[in-house]
Amino acid sequence: MDTFAEPYTRAGDDISLDAVRDHVRALEGRHKANGVQLSGRIIHVCHYLPVTCTITSTAARDGVLSPPPTPPRVLSDVPPSPSDELPPLALPAQPERWKLTPRYGHSAMTSGIRSLSVTHEQIILGWTGDILSPAAPPDGNSSPDGDVNPSTGERVPSVRDRIPSSRISQEDKDALDVELAQYIDKNGFEPETGKPISYLPLWMEDNVAHGHYDGYCKQTLWPLFHYLLWQDVATEHASADANYEYYEQANQAFATRLASVLKPGDLVWVHDYHLLLVPRMLRNAMHSGAVSGVGGENGGDVTIGLFVHTPFPSSEVFRCLPRRKEILDGMLGANLICFQTYSYTRHFTSTCVRVCGYETTSKGAPAASASASRSASVVPRSTTATGIEFTRSGKSKKGGAGVEKYVGIDVQGHVAAVTHCPVGVDAERVAKDTLRAGVQPKLEALRALYADKKIIVGRDKLDVVKGVLQKLRAFEKFLHDYPEWQRKVVLIQVTSPALTDSPKLERQVSELVAHINGEYGSLDFVPVHHYHQTLRKDEFYALLSAADLGVITPLRDGMNTTSMEFVIAQERTKRSPLVLSEFMGISQHMADALQVNPWDLGDVAAAMNRGLVMSEEEKASRHAALHSVVTTHTSHTWAAVLAKMLLSQINGQNTARQTPYIPRDSLKTLYDNAGKRLFLFDYDGTLTPIVKMPSMALPSPDALTALAKLSSDPNNIVYIVSGRDQAFLEEHLGHFPRLGMSAEHGGFIRSPDSAVWMNFTASLDMSWMEEVAEIFRYYTERTTGSHIEMKKSSITWHYRSTDPEWGQFQCRQCQDLLENNVVPKRPIEVLVGKKNLEVRPIAVNKGEIVKRILYQNPGVEFIFCAGDDKTDEDMFRALLLFPPSSTGKATMEPPLSVTLVDNTKEHSDVELAVSPEAVFTTAVGHSSKRTLASWHVTTPEEVVEHMLHLVGEVPKGPGEEVKGYL
Repeated sequence: MDTFAEPYTRAGDDISLDAVRDHVRALEGRHKANGVQLSGRIIHVCHYLPVTCTITSTAARDGVLSPPPTPPRVLSDVPPSPSDELPPLALPAQPERWKLTPRYGHSAMTSGIRSLSVTHEQIILGWTGDILSPAAPPDGNSSPDGDVNPSTGERVPSVRDRIPSSRISQEDKDALDVELAQYIDKNGFEPETGKPISYLPLWMEDNVAHGHYDGYCKQTLWPLFHYLLWQDVATEHASADANYEYYEQANQAFATRLASVLKPGDLVWVHDYHLLLVPRMLRNAMHSGAVSGVGGENGGDVTIGLFVHTPFPSSEVFRCLPRRKEILDGMLGANLICFQTYSYTRHFTSTCVRVCGYETTSKGAPAASASASRSASVVPRSTTATGIEFTRSGKSKKGGAGVEKYVGIDVQGHVAAVTHCPVGVDAERVAKDTLRAGVQPKLEALRALYADKKIIVGRDKLDVVKGVLQKLRAFEKFLHDYPEWQRKVVLIQVTSPALTDSPKLERQVSELVAHINGEYGSLDFVPVHHYHQTLRKDEFYALLSAADLGVITPLRDGMNTTSMEFVIAQERTKRSPLVLSEFMGISQHMADALQVNPWDLGDVAAAMNRGLVMSEEEKASRHAALHSVVTTHTSHTWAAVLAKMLLSQINGQNTARQTPYIPRDSLKTLYDNAGKRLFLFDYDGTLTPIVKMPSMALPSPDALTALAKLSSDPNNIVYIVSGRDQAFLEEHLGHFPRLGMSAEHGGFIRSPDSAVWMNFTASLDMSWMEEVAEIFRYYTERTTGSHIEMKKSSITWHYRSTDPEWGQFQCRQCQDLLENNVVPKRPIEVLVGKKNLEVRPIAVNKGEIVKRILYQNPGVEFIFCAGDDKTDEDMFRALLLFPPSSTGKATMEPPLSVTLVDNTKEHSDVELAVSPEAVFTTAVGHSSKRTLASWHVTTPEEVVEHMLHLVGEVPKGPGEEVKGYL
């Protein structure tokens, strides 16, 4: 069984930044040598642009300009100018329409993204944010409710300084595009030498933008991802579905804007929980042909990554979300989904399995070796008891050859790889910031102010998940349990304003601070100094440098950068220890910190005491280990590893072969021109969707109409080739007299206009069934919800109603037992289906039936065959009638299904009338599904829709199906 005690980073990632970049170049070189199209671009899709946009255009700020003075009506009315003979005056330069400044926040992500300019051209797509006005109050001072950007010291205008997006003219929007093209970050993020970075603004209506971000993101998703339900944080009328429509609209706007700039071979990274629907929406657009040159029959492909910066909760928490399936399906549209820690990948994988019923598989991605195979095989039986495997084999720390294996989530044949990669900070930049001229004076002032005191520092957002209340209570317990520290230690707690105000939390913090100061303070001593404000950069680094102990104890957090900045700031001062919450994503990364459970006040108090009494030698040892981690796994390394992992997906199973969408016009033309036609349909997952209870998989009215129309045409031969038994097929489809049927995966067949079933297993040894049934009974007793289905020619063990992970584990155990102990002695084969395990005779399969039907009807000039799972690959294989690029006729030998049943006469080869372009083998599922089929549709409804189109009918079902599931 897997545990949570996995390494925080992965083998091969603890190498230098230059080595990772060399690996990236090697991967790209190998892809290009193999004919893979790469554009050399990475497109990052972020909620915000890393730029704050302030408009200086008076039209937008003040309203409509007054019209200019009316010119003279007659030219002669113009009085002579006294300056006609004077030299022309130099006109003042036109003022810029926009003022662009760096946006405060997400500096680690932004610096990592920009560092990729060393190897790639980049585009950063993001919302413009609220458009700001430079207008200040009449007195010229800053707005009292405005904030200060600690990076620049500049005022961030308040709400009343913001301009509605509806008042921004198209001319102003075009001007912003021009100025963004010339923008260079004055904070120095841009590499001195590198490829260009472009900024692509997204405009959204204010109600959509704020309903998306302030509504669904902050009131529903943010609490959920931090193990809080919406009713725990909302003030009143909490609803998990409120504002979802805005979330969907905003994600669609991002996907549409992104689709407009895509090129074949682009790498796309979608960032964070604000945009979880974008991968699926973008993939839908690609597969429907809405993106020029990308997807479709002849277009190239785009590789999509999704990085989630927040924690991801356990399945029992996430399943409370009403829109859980929409969110998960949106995420699974990506080729690669990446989290901060290994445990978050486990939570996500378990959620996909338990909530949506999807299956997991291991997914191989070749390393950079030129000799590595282009294709990576799926090994479904190699995962563990929980269905999760996260190993890397054959991979040295120097980036040697091998195969990287990822967990894969299989959704209708599209396998999304799941992995983790920790974010760091820009260590070099932070180290330079600690040496700013303004830091040292403030550091000396702090030392003078608390000359005889130990300083404990905490800096958090005033957010319920940051654990400020628990930290203050732990400090109170520290003073109570260790009275020798009373009047000798102070806690300086800075709480920067959160994105959403919480008056209740602010009041609780203030009351608790007052209580501690009243209990343990005096007129000349205050133990807790609480500052609810945003610190300037000089003040922040001076505070970190002066600390004797850092305490960062959120109740749940992803990658807290303050802890890393603390370690770097301490390098030139005291090298003080750090107390960290074990519920942070970074906790496994920083094992040499004093890790605590923030809910255990005694544990936190003891850690505070231990940190203050720690010897200099231990401090130095712990600090050295932490400093090594922080300066090795930086934001630049993180970004380079992301690029490497996304490039590794290109030759994986996910993008090895994109099956084109079936061309409706060509299908119709060839159907109309053919004299005799053959249709072969699977049932479950092809004509009807997969359902939890097999007995509920009933044909829709549209499916029945299509079968009726097709089978009534005397030029058509129509067969249902299913794993269902004879009774089920006759009950639901037996009223079509000209419909042929094959039951139990080719074990039985009933020809059109006949009521007699032919048994292909009559001459076979079927004594193995009891032996297999005994094994299935053993696993049924130990797997609650599973059951056995006995057929005449096969036996199936179903586990769809079991616990998903336990059922999958038991299936693999049973499969191993059968293949190692029964299959070598018996003429049988084991098939792993969708939530089932089937054993059948080795000579009986759908492919043999298809060969028999085609052998008996060699004159057909059009063939359509549709199926959705592994058993249907036998049909597709049987219809591989022509060698590549063949234009001639095919000849067919007598198949086993003919000679086995009718061995009383000689059977000769037959020449087939069908041409290669008239054979439409069609897989139901994602275009990246591994299949022998030549074409694909995405859903069973689309199969029916195409059949109705052939006979001149339109679907009567509710609503029009949207092409593309992922």
